[in-house]
Amino acid sequence: MSPSEQVMRAFRSFALIAALAGFSGPALAGGFAAPMVEGPVVLVEPDAPRSTWGVILPLALLGGLIALAVANSSNDDDDPDA
Repeated sequence: MSPSEQVMRAFRSFALIAALAGFSGPALAGGFAAPMVEGPVVLVEPDAPRSTWGVILPLALLGGLIALAVANSSNDDDDPDA
């Protein structure tokens, strides 16, 4: 190998190394991105749908029990043996 071929081979190697360094520089220019920290996630459950039966049914049962108590007490007054 002649000295000029050795110089050309060294020049090509140097050119390849310089090109790779030039192309890799912009890829690392920004550095690593800071981790994104999100706030805590709060899940809110919707309110359960309300029903009118939840109020009406206990009141109707209470009224029925009062009616039974009044009916039983009025029958005791009509008893001739007492």
